[in-house]
Amino acid sequence: MENMKKEKTRNQKQLKPWLRIYAALRKGTALLGNQLQSPLANDYSLRFTIVGIFTAIGLALMIARYSYLSLLPTDLHSRLRSQASRQFETDVTLTPNRADIVDRNGHPLAISVMQPSVFVIPKRLPKSYAERKEVAQQLGIPQRQIEELAKTNKGFAWVRRRLEPQAFEKIGDLSGWKEFAGVIDEPRRVYPEKEIAAHLLGVVGLDNSGLEGVEAVYNARLKGETLNARVMRDARGRLTLITPNGAVRPERTTAPLKLSIDVSIQYFAEEELKQGVLNAKAKGGSAVVMDVETGELLAIASYPTFDLNTPPEGEPERRRFRPIMDALELGSVVKPIFISQALDRGLVKPNDTIFCENGSFPVPGGKIRDDHPHGLITIGEVIKYSSNICTYKLMQKLGRQAFYETVIRAGFARSPGTGLPGEWAGRITKPENWREMRFANMAFGQGLAISPLQITHAMATIAGGGIDKGVSILFRDPTKAPDVAPLPQYIKPETSRIITQMMSSVVEEEGGTGGRARIPGVSVAGKTGTAQKFSQVTKSYSERIASFVGVLPAEKPKLAIAVVIDEPKVRPAYGGTLAGPVFANVGSKTIKYLNSLGKLAFDLRDAEQEKAHRERLAQSKKTSTTH
Repeated sequence: MENMKKEKTRNQKQLKPWLRIYAALRKGTALLGNQLQSPLANDYSLRFTIVGIFTAIGLALMIARYSYLSLLPTDLHSRLRSQASRQFETDVTLTPNRADIVDRNGHPLAISVMQPSVFVIPKRLPKSYAERKEVAQQLGIPQRQIEELAKTNKGFAWVRRRLEPQAFEKIGDLSGWKEFAGVIDEPRRVYPEKEIAAHLLGVVGLDNSGLEGVEAVYNARLKGETLNARVMRDARGRLTLITPNGAVRPERTTAPLKLSIDVSIQYFAEEELKQGVLNAKAKGGSAVVMDVETGELLAIASYPTFDLNTPPEGEPERRRFRPIMDALELGSVVKPIFISQALDRGLVKPNDTIFCENGSFPVPGGKIRDDHPHGLITIGEVIKYSSNICTYKLMQKLGRQAFYETVIRAGFARSPGTGLPGEWAGRITKPENWREMRFANMAFGQGLAISPLQITHAMATIAGGGIDKGVSILFRDPTKAPDVAPLPQYIKPETSRIITQMMSSVVEEEGGTGGRARIPGVSVAGKTGTAQKFSQVTKSYSERIASFVGVLPAEKPKLAIAVVIDEPKVRPAYGGTLAGPVFANVGSKTIKYLNSLGKLAFDLRDAEQEKAHRERLAQSKKTSTTH
C-alpha cells in the first residue's frame, strides 16, 4: 500500500507541469474569445501576435521537458534509457550481393545465392554455464567460443556463416533463444561450372571481396553497395532486422560482368589439356585460345585445376594460373616471330637461301647445334625444319639492337594487359650486356622467359595482318564503334601473309616438325617448340618443355592456339609429339562448334578434298625442289 501511495504521488508530481500548461491554454483561449467579440475582432495583427506568443510558450515548455527527460539524472531518465536499450541492440553491415559473371554468350560462371548465417548478441547470452553449453551444442560450435563471447559486452557476433541447407536444418529451431540469437540471409558465391575457368574467375573471401582472378581485378565493379542494418528487439522480445526502405538484404543492382571466354571452348581446352598432361606424365600445362581478329581470349586453361566451390588450401601448384604466371624458355616457337622482322625489314627475301652448317656451329663461348643437320635451305625451310643455327644467322643480320627492339615490340618484355594477379610482364637485359652465346640462345628461344599467353598474343599478331590488337578477357561488343586510336603495326600485312604461309609448311608438308597438329579439313599454320628447362632441384637444364603454337584456318586466321606441356616425363619430349595433338583436338572441336553456331563461315574439307589437298602440297613441294 505504501508503495502504491508513493507511485501515485510521483505520478502527480510528473503531471503538475502538464496541468499548468493546460490551465494556461484554457485561459489564453478565453482571452482570445473575448477579443474576437470586441471591436478589435478584425485586427489580424493582434490576433497573429497572440497566437505567436502562445506557440512560443508551448515550444519553450516542450524544450524544457525534453531537456529534463534526456539530460537530468532523474529516475524517469534511467527507466527510459533502460527501455530503449532493451529494444536497440546493434548496427550490422550486411554483405553486398555481388554481380554475376557470365561468358560471352551470357552463360553464368559465378552467381550469388542467399544462405542463412547465425549470429548472437553476446551481452544477452545466458548467465548459466549449463545453458551456454546447450547453446553451443545446438549451434554446433566449440564451447570455448561461446564462453569467450559471453565474457564480452558486444552487441553482435557471427557464429556460423553461409550454411548449407543440411547444416542449417541440423541446428534446428532457434525460437527458444530469440532474445540472444537470430538468423540473417547472406549471399554466398557459387560457381555452377565448378572447375571450368577456375583460375581465371578466382575466389572470394568471407567478407565477399575478390581474392584472385577476375573476382579480384574487378572487385569494385562486382561487389556493389553495402547495406547497414539495425538489429532491434520488438515488443515481444524477438530480434528483428531493420534496414533502410524496408529492404531485408542488399539488392542486386549491378549488371553482370561479361567475359570474352566461351564456356564450351573453355571446356574443350581444359579437357584436352588434362589428357595431354596425363599422357605426357607432366607436371602441368597451359592452353590458350585467342580470337585473332579481336584479341579476345576465348579460352585460357591451366592444369592441374580445382573446384571453385571447394578451393584447396596449401596446394599452390593447383592454384597456380600457369598461362599468365609461368615464365618459360619456350624454345623454337619464337622463331617465326623473330624471322618475320628480318623479312619485314628487307634483310632477306622469302626465296633466299642460308647455310645451316650441317648441324653444328661454333659461337664465342660455346657451340650451337640442330637436331636435324641441314646444309643450304630457304628461309621458309628454316622455320619448317626449325634450324637453330640459321635462325641465329638471321638474327645476326638483324643486329643486337634491332633484335632487342623486336623482343619488346613482340610483347615479350611487357605485360599482356589482362590485369590479372601474378601476370608475367617479361624481363630482358640491355643488348650491350649480352655475351654472344646468350644472343645466340635468345635467337632460338632459349634464355628468354615468356608466358604461354605472351606467345599466343605474339602469334595472333604476326598471323593477323601484323597488327597488335592487344589481349582482352572482357567481351568486346562488335556493334560498338572500335577505339579510334591506331593499333601498333608489328609487321606489314604482306609479311604477315608470307610468314603464315611459311608456318603452314611446318604442319602441312612432309618433313615438317608439326605434322601431328594437322586437323582434317582445315589448313593449319604453326610452330613447334622443344626447350630445356632449368631445374631448381638439379641446378641444371635437366627438364623439358614441349609446346606448339599456331593459327587456323591458315588462309585467313581466325583462331590462335597455344599449348604448353611443362616437364613431361615421357621421351622424346618433342613439342610436335606431345603438344601438337592437344592443339589439333582443341582446334578441331572449336572449329566445328563455331561452325555449328554460324560464327565461323568456313567449309571443312571432306575426305576426298583432303586427299586432293595433300596431293597438291606434294606436287608443290616437288616443283619447288626442281627449281
